[in-house]
Amino acid sequence: MTNSYLLRLLVLSIFFLSNGFAEELSKIEKDKRHIVSRMYQATYGMLQICPDKEVDSFKRIIENFEKTYPEFSKLLNESPYHQYAVDNMVIDIARERKKSDESRMLQCSFGKSITQSLISTAGGQKSVSDMLEKLQK
Repeated sequence: MTNSYLLRLLVLSIFFLSNGFAEELSKIEKDKRHIVSRMYQATYGMLQICPDKEVDSFKRIIENFEKTYPEFSKLLNESPYHQYAVDNMVIDIARERKKSDESRMLQCSFGKSITQSLISTAGGQKSVSDMLEKLQK
């Protein structure tokens, strides 16, 4: 395995395993909200940050992700935590859109890379499988 591949898997693991929820939710609900929020952040949230010239290519990656994982995508989009995820990104998106295309390109590339790795790597596929299992509870 290459160092960049290992780094991506490490970042992906940290990205999806970090925790910071209110205590009033059960562990299962915390996990669900976290998954929905992070997936929105990595896909549609990052898409809105991308420079205009990168939007179409990122949209194709997201479409491929949704075709690859239709049940997972449906659960994300229909989750009661979906709007929470959208609302939590509004300020970040507005702030980031004010930055230069060059600065936003780094974040855009990160989002594209994470989304693509969820489709095309064994570790990414396992991550989606694990997240799907939690969302189905």
